[in-house]
Amino acid sequence: MKKILWVLGTLILLSIVSIFLLEQWLVKTLPDRVNANEDRAYDILFKEVDVKLFSGSIELQEISLNPLKEGMAITITGTMKSLRLGGVNMLGFIFGKLAEVRELRLDDPKFILIRNDSISKQPADMSKAFQGLFGDLVSRGVIHNFVLNNGSGEFYTQLDTARKFGSFEDFHISAINLETDSIRMNYAIPFKLESIKTSLKNLQININTDQTFTLGSLDYDSKQEAFDFFDIHLNYDDSNLEASKRSELQKDFIEIDVQHLRIEQINAQSNIYGNWSIVAGLMTIDSLHLHDVRNKNKPRPYDEPEKPMFERMVEQIPFPIELDTIRVLNSKITYSEISEGKSHPVSLNFEKLSALITHAVSLDSLQSGEMIIHGEAVLNGFAPMRMDVTVPYSNDSTKEKFHLVASVDPFSLPSLNGILGDLVSVNINSGTMEKLEITMDASRYTSSNFMKFHYKDLKLELRDEDAKKLKLKSTLANILTSSNNLPENRNYKTAQFQTQRNIYRGTFNLIWESIREGMLEIVPGDLMQLLTKEQDPSDGGKRR
Repeated sequence: MKKILWVLGTLILLSIVSIFLLEQWLVKTLPDRVNANEDRAYDILFKEVDVKLFSGSIELQEISLNPLKEGMAITITGTMKSLRLGGVNMLGFIFGKLAEVRELRLDDPKFILIRNDSISKQPADMSKAFQGLFGDLVSRGVIHNFVLNNGSGEFYTQLDTARKFGSFEDFHISAINLETDSIRMNYAIPFKLESIKTSLKNLQININTDQTFTLGSLDYDSKQEAFDFFDIHLNYDDSNLEASKRSELQKDFIEIDVQHLRIEQINAQSNIYGNWSIVAGLMTIDSLHLHDVRNKNKPRPYDEPEKPMFERMVEQIPFPIELDTIRVLNSKITYSEISEGKSHPVSLNFEKLSALITHAVSLDSLQSGEMIIHGEAVLNGFAPMRMDVTVPYSNDSTKEKFHLVASVDPFSLPSLNGILGDLVSVNINSGTMEKLEITMDASRYTSSNFMKFHYKDLKLELRDEDAKKLKLKSTLANILTSSNNLPENRNYKTAQFQTQRNIYRGTFNLIWESIREGMLEIVPGDLMQLLTKEQDPSDGGKRR
């Protein structure tokens, strides 16, 4: 009996010693085994290793990532608290070249992305760099599940010196049932998989020295086929109004706030990492606030390009999109203009804005049929309006066109005084706008239009530069101006006319110019000339 116990004790001791020696051998050889792939882009360096043969786990601690390839557009370095391999097939790992691992888990990684500005200028390069890193890590074995927990990162740009331009935190990834022998570039982990969830918070990017993009959080769930973005902001450090005053040239200074943007029914053709492309059934934009400021005291740039109409607006999106429906809810767009010689802006506020856009496609090769736009808003709180636009895809930017039908509900004409402000020397004392409808068939250079403008009881007051009433001129203006234009009037007028498009101004400028010219056709006398006069400079409107 003693002999049996002695043999068993010896075997147990030998087993313990063997396991200890085997674990020590694994610890010693692990650096070379982890970095054995000759095609790897990164070395994984670590200070401590904890190997547990029975539980099938290997944990690396105090880890740093060392990039090996030079001349990359984006270089990633960083550290992490631990890298854990769970559910490792130890026999396969000891005797085979590749380890089979149930779960690869990264805890508290802190990434530093350095962008080489002489090579990279594309935002998508940053997501491609992450995709390359995760693909490099996962491809070192047969990894079934991948988890990244509580990641953070900082972005730097490298020219002569490194300059920080962004950061993020609370980065999480959970990828289930990976097939590492099947490449798929759609996700953060570039392999075929059963499902993936990704999220991060507090993304901040400095666009330039005085403009910052921030994102409160994003969430992606492949099972729900949905991507959610919350609290999106594009703002100037002080304001876009102050930025327009600092600028040497006249241009649009835009600030954007979005409470929630959701993309759902995402197609398998979409690529949310790498070379971005979005193919989806529905995009919903909730609580968009867009503010555009233009300072007319500044000269327009002489090298300003031709402005696009609706079709080329979509084509200029910097990555491919194919969206069945875009829905805009609870939104507001404000256009503020500082007139020449003035220091304070007058604003147009399109409140309670909603829109539905169908068949938005940015790639010529995929475009067919037409894009349909329906929008509704309330102008400055008093004038409900709606617009329907049909945009046929032409696959030729020189032939782009659109058909528009727009209308404005009745409102009191003196309400316009708050919009016109310092722009004109006319005050509207009374009057009611009963109906305004316009139909436009627009092409690259012209628009053929038909307009109805019904109003009644119009009375005006002309003022001098000091805002004093010009009694005689006011009397003459009211005599020369028809106070009513209704279908039952003997001199009732509609307007059928053409508007020349200023190609250096946007589509909404063409719509405004068409409405302005329609009013000039319908309202006799000098009223509309005074209300809407705008002279082209000597270059044919390019600097206007």
